[in-house]
Amino acid sequence: MSSLTNNVVLTLLFNDDSTRNITFENVANDDLTAVKSKIQAINANVNNEYANFYQTFISDDGEPVVKIESCKIVSIEEEVIYSG
Repeated sequence: MSSLTNNVVLTLLFNDDSTRNITFENVANDDLTAVKSKIQAINANVNNEYANFYQTFISDDGEPVVKIESCKIVSIEEEVIYSG
């Protein structure tokens, strides 16, 4: 029996040039196809649509997030070889 887990790891860039990684665990396969377009929409922030995102995430020094700098999707497949 095997299991597949998808994690999305975002790197946020802040106004003070610091970064922080945020990991979203157990992302459904169907949701992975929208990750890139959602990041592009958040970074574009047309009509201030994602203002809450920019107000929520701040650096350790209180600086606001500037953008999502990078993203990686980590898929982990595990095979159970013994369940005694």
